[in-house]
Amino acid sequence: MNTGMIVLLVVMFSLITGTITTVTVLRLVRAQRTELRQREGVVNEGIPAKATINDIRETSSSMDGRPGVLLDLTVTGENGQVFQAVTRTFIPVIHIPRFQKGHVIDVCYKTEGDKIRVEPVDAYLPG
Repeated sequence: MNTGMIVLLVVMFSLITGTITTVTVLRLVRAQRTELRQREGVVNEGIPAKATINDIRETSSSMDGRPGVLLDLTVTGENGQVFQAVTRTFIPVIHIPRFQKGHVIDVCYKTEGDKIRVEPVDAYLPG
C-alpha cells in the first residue's frame, strides 16, 4: 500500500466514525428533550395528588448540579385512588429536606395508555 491509499483510508474512517458519533449524540439529545417535554406535560397538565415517599435512592446522574433520584411512591389521587409509582427525577438541593422517606410531597400524574406517569411538583425541570 502506498502512502496516498493509507491517508485516504484514515480520512474515510474518520468521516465514518465522526458521522456515527454525531448521529448518536443527536439521537440522545432528542430523546432527552422528548423526556423533558413529557415530564413538563405531567406537571403542567397532570392531575394533582399527594404521595408518600416509601424509598428514595440517589442515582449516578445529575442535571445542572441537581442530584438524580429514584423515588418509590404511594400516590393518593384526588378521587381517593391509591397506587404505587416509581419515578426517576432530579431535585434541587434546597428541596432535599422535603424528599425524605416517609414525607408527603405534592405530585401530578397523567395516564398515558396503560401507564401512569408521576412527577413531583418540586422536581427540577430546566427551563
